[in-house]
Parts: sequence; structure tokens; C-alpha cells
Amino acid sequence: MTIKVVCTGPVQAVVWLEEALGQGFELTHVEAEPEAVASGLQQADVFLDASMKVPLTGAMIEAAKSLRLIITATTGADHIDAAALEARGIPLKTLRGQGEFLRNITPAAELSWLLLMTCARRLRGAIRHVEEGGWDRQQFPGMMLHGRMLGTVGCGRIGTWVSRYATAFGMRVIGYDPILKTFPETIQQASLDEVFSRSDFVALTLTFNEETKGLIGSRELGMMKEGTVLVNTSRGAIVREADLLEGLKAGRPAFYGTDVVEGEPEIEQSPIWQYARDHDNVVITPHIGGFSPDALERVLRFTGQRIRSFFEMD
Repeated sequence: MTIKVVCTGPVQAVVWLEEALGQGFELTHVEAEPEAVASGLQQADVFLDASMKVPLTGAMIEAAKSLRLIITATTGADHIDAAALEARGIPLKTLRGQGEFLRNITPAAELSWLLLMTCARRLRGAIRHVEEGGWDRQQFPGMMLHGRMLGTVGCGRIGTWVSRYATAFGMRVIGYDPILKTFPETIQQASLDEVFSRSDFVALTLTFNEETKGLIGSRELGMMKEGTVLVNTSRGAIVREADLLEGLKAGRPAFYGTDVVEGEPEIEQSPIWQYARDHDNVVITPHIGGFSPDALERVLRFTGQRIRSFFEMD
């Protein structure tokens, strides 16, 4: 019996997945568009999501009569109706918990650091200034990183890598993580209040769930020192965006670098996106943290092997 696997993501993923799956599987690639995904789900035994662009609704899942497994090439899957899957007894597998494999998958941590440095050196405004014919460095005073304090909210894989980068730049690092029992040697354990009140830079690298949704609001932002940089490569909804908008207007934080926006990819209603159109102290990238072809190949080959193992044990 041939098992039908439908996947989204880059077209080159097909070759990697076919090699990882081997015989007994029929692989179909569909574009990350609602109609294509809905149609593909109806034909699938397995749906592999490597794009996160299309919400998988309860209605779409209900219509997928042959569906036996949904698996993602990501650690997060808040765009998938998990309750609808549970009601039908269909497993949802993500990369969360695959610590040994993920340990050296670093693109998201690298982007976190890039956003931090982009804000520290006012890079967005400086580039725009030069493109418009300007050459006045006095408008763009940078922050020296050496000797500064970085606070990480979430001290797992990504937070650990970011702390290593900070240490290499001569920074001190404190971190908050209510789940972690043993902290990395590069991070001094601290409370959430300490992270926000003591840090010159704060990086949000924590897991998104019901407990962390809306974790950061006006109280935490109000503790920040003037000039603080806030970086978010977790999920947009971890920060209450209305509070963040007010904080940006008040200078706490002074700069915000983010790879995530609440409601993405439909961002037009986001107050942060609207603010960023006219203000250079906000830098937004389109959730590209994990999107690196070399890393993606490793992730998709690993995910293909997980699909094969699932059906070998089924």
C-alpha cells in the first residue's frame, strides 16, 4: 500500500524528502495557498507543513478523510487546529522535543543576533539615509555592545546560542526560564523582572504556548531602561502588541527587531507593522529565522525519516 504524503515548502524539498522517505511513499508538493492546501489535505495520508503560511482549520481537517498524520518542519504549530486533530485521533508532530537533532540548527539564533545588531547600529535608518543621498553619520549613533547586559527570556537552544554570541562580544548575560533546571554557563539565572529592568538588550527566544501568550506587556516594558533594544524571534503574540506600540512611543523599548508579527502572514492590521512603515526604530523580517536552505535540507531529511519511522511502528 502506497502512503500519500503531501507537503508545502520550497520545491527543492521534494528531492530531499523522496530520498529520506524511500519506497512505499508517494510525495506531492502543493503551493502554500489555502485552496491548494485544502485540496492536498483531502488526498493525503500525511501532511508535512514546511511553510506555516496557511492555517489548517478544523473544517480543512474534517474534510481530510484519509489523514493519519500531520508533521511540521518547525518547533511551533499554532497555525494548526490541534483540537480538531485530537478529536479525530490524528497525531501532530513538530520538532519540539527533538533537542539532540536541533542543537546545532542555528539560523534562528543567528537572525536573533542580526536583529540585535541591526537595532544597536540603527542600520535600517542608516541604509535608508544613504539610499536617499545622505551621508550624515551624526544621525545614527550606535551602541557599543562590549560591557553591556543582554537578557534572554527563554534559555533553551536559541537562547543559549544567542548568549554565546553575546559572550564573544564581551557582554554579560542574564536569563529567565521557569522550566529550565540547569542554566548554560553563559547565562546567569534571573527573574523576569530582573531581565527587563537590568538589561540593555532583551531577546525573546521562548516557546509559544498558552502560558507565554501575552507574557510581555506594559508592566515589563515599563521596567526597561531608556535606549533598550527588544528582539523577538519567538512569536508575535508573546508580546501584547498594543502595549508594545505605546512602549515604543515612550522609548521603552527604544528599538524593536522582530521576525514575527501577530496574525502573520496577514500583517496589514498589525499596529507594529503600521508603526514601522514610518519609523526606523522597528525592524521586521518575514519569519525567516529558520529559513536557511542548508539547515532546511537537514530538517526535511530528518522529518522524512520521522514519517517513515511513524508508519514502520504503526
